[in-house]
Order: sequence, then structure tokens, then C-alpha cells
Amino acid sequence: MKSTAVIAAFIGTALSSPVSPVAAGDPVSTPTPTELQDGNYWIRAVAAPNFHKYLQTNPANVPGVAILESSKTAGQFQIEDGQLVNKVSDPPLYLWITEPEDKANPPRTLAATFDSEPSPFGAFAWQGDALTWSHPDVNRQNLAAWLVCEDQALFVNTGAYAYDTPAGCSDQTIHYYNDKTAND
Repeated sequence: MKSTAVIAAFIGTALSSPVSPVAAGDPVSTPTPTELQDGNYWIRAVAAPNFHKYLQTNPANVPGVAILESSKTAGQFQIEDGQLVNKVSDPPLYLWITEPEDKANPPRTLAATFDSEPSPFGAFAWQGDALTWSHPDVNRQNLAAWLVCEDQALFVNTGAYAYDTPAGCSDQTIHYYNDKTAND
């Protein structure tokens, strides 16, 4: 009897709690499949302090800041026509790199974000298993150099790898991984 009253009270509270409506077309976080889908890759760091942290957004699979985080919420990616695409999100998400005003003298960090539209700036490619990003007007010493900074946010490193690393950031290269499951 007591448990029935508790359940009834809980259900009554849950039903009367306000719920934020989701507008049509708004992205909704969807869980990433725990097994790698055909044609996709996991993308992860392979060195400390981000060893086996995976590329994704938080919440998972919605537009937002590109981060390196847990294998449990890792995105799955393909490169198509120079675009890095998370194909398991709905709609697919494209990795964007912030376009600097002065491409000849860009800032040390260029932010990486995911958006539902293809990026008009730069191209992604594999160099072995390393993810690279390039643009013909942005001169970089190492196309595979990335930075992971505050809140695990990912940035293109326009400077030398492991030299004068900005405070609060760590140098990284990120690589594809194609085992059936992501692991820590």
C-alpha cells in the first residue's frame, strides 16, 4: 500500500512537471551506436593527457563544440569530399574550423565545432591514420596538429606542435580507430 502511494505521488509529480517543447527541426541528441557502423571510424587521441578520448559533442550527436571525451559517447565519422561527417547523427553533422580574418597570420587556435551544414572552409584528410585539416591560405607546420583546451574543446593548432603550447591546452594528434567497439 505504501509503495502504491509513493508511485502515485511520483507519477502525479512527473505529469505536472513542465516539459520544454522541442520545435520541429531542432536537433535531438541520439545515442551513438555502441558498434562501429560500416564505413565509419572512431576518432581518438593516442597520447596523454587525452589518451583514448574520442571526438564527439556534448550532448552527443547535436551541433556544438567539438570535444574529446569518453568512449561511451564517441561519434562515428567518415571523410566525404573533404568534409568530416558524423553520419550516425540525424541530421549528419559536419566538423567546421573557425575561419580567421587574417588567413596569412591566423591566431594560434582555430575552434572546431559541429554543424548540420557542410563547412565552406578547409578540407579534412587522412595522413596514415592521423586526421589532418588544411586550407591553401592557412600555412601550418603540421597539418595533423591539434590542441585540446578547457572543457576538452578541440582546436586546430596553427603553430608548432609541442612548442609554446597555449596555457590550459595540450598538444594532440587524433587518429582513426576501426575496431568494432570504442574503448578507453
